[in-house]
Amino acid sequence: MNWIPIAEDGLVDATRIVAVAHIESAPIRRMIRDMPLSQVVVLTGGQKRQTVLVLDSGHAVITPLTLEEVVSLLKNEKREIRN
Repeated sequence: MNWIPIAEDGLVDATRIVAVAHIESAPIRRMIRDMPLSQVVVLTGGQKRQTVLVLDSGHAVITPLTLEEVVSLLKNEKREIRN
């Protein structure tokens, strides 16, 4: 597993992420609205919701990270895997 930190509240396995989107995107809002609550994981720690990570398990992880921060974390993760 290749863990990336999500704020101060948790970690997500980078290899399980299939999509990253802004929380305010209409398709993402509809997707979350229609999901069972048991599949929505909120890792914001009280901070503003910014992005949603969609995992291969069908879960949606709501994070306080910006899209740019998620991209940076994923790029760093890929560098570490190659080394």
